[in-house]
Amino acid sequence: MGSGNLILNVNCKANKYIGNDKTKLIPKLYTEIPKYKYTLEELEVIVNQFNRFSEKDDYYKFRNHWNQKYADDKFDKSFIYETILLLKMCSNSMIRFNSQGVFNQGFRGLGKSKEFFADSMKKLCVDGLNNLSDTLKSRLYEFSISDFLDLSHEDLYGKDNLLLIDPPYILQQNMYTQDFSQKHDKCLLDILHKTKSDFVYFNYLNRDGQNNDNLNNITKQFNTIHINSKTASGQGRSQGSRKVKEVIITNVYM
Repeated sequence: MGSGNLILNVNCKANKYIGNDKTKLIPKLYTEIPKYKYTLEELEVIVNQFNRFSEKDDYYKFRNHWNQKYADDKFDKSFIYETILLLKMCSNSMIRFNSQGVFNQGFRGLGKSKEFFADSMKKLCVDGLNNLSDTLKSRLYEFSISDFLDLSHEDLYGKDNLLLIDPPYILQQNMYTQDFSQKHDKCLLDILHKTKSDFVYFNYLNRDGQNNDNLNNITKQFNTIHINSKTASGQGRSQGSRKVKEVIITNVYM
C-alpha cells in the first residue's frame, strides 16, 4: 500500500476500499486516525516535551521514544501526532526501517532556526491530520497487515475488483530482500497474467541503465504508459536526479 496515496485518491466507486501492507505502520495509523479530532494545543504539548526540538539531540531522543512505542504497538492519539512530527523532521521525510524493524532516518537539520517547528508548520500538521481523518471517514476503508502472498485467491484473481499494485521497485537479483523476495516478484507478474480483475501496476523498466528484464518481457501484452523519466527520491537526492523509465502497466485500455 505504500503511503496510501493511491487508495485515498483513486477516482472510482467501490463497495469497499482495501489497503494492505506487510509493514504495520500505515495500516494501523489509517485505522486509528479517523477516531479523533486534532488540535494545535495537543500538538504543542508533545513539542514542549522534547525541548521544542531546539537541538539536534532532541530529534534522536524523540526517535528512540517513537521506536519504543512502535515496537510496543502503542498506536494511541499521541503516537499519531508523534508520527507526523517525526516524518517532518527526518531526512527526505521518508518512512524507512532497517533490517531490525527500527526507524533509522537521520535528522533533516535545524538550519538557521532556533527550533524546528514554526507556527505555520504546526498548523500544517494539524490541518493535514484533520483532512486525512475526514477522507478516511468518507468511504468504507479497511486496512490489513499481511504478506500479499497470504491474501485470498478471490481478492487477487477474482473478477469485479480493481487491483492497485505498487511494489518495491526491484531491478536486479541482489536488490531482493527478505521482505520482498524473488518469489514475491514472480507472484506479482503471475497475477498480471492470471487475474480476471482490472489492475494498475507501477514499477521501473529501467534505472541508471539497469533493466527490469522480467517486466520488460510482458510490456507488449498489456497497456504500458510511461509516466516518469527521472527521480530524486531515496538516499541519493543530494546527488541530483537519476534517469529512470517508470511505467504503469494495466489491462485497462482508455
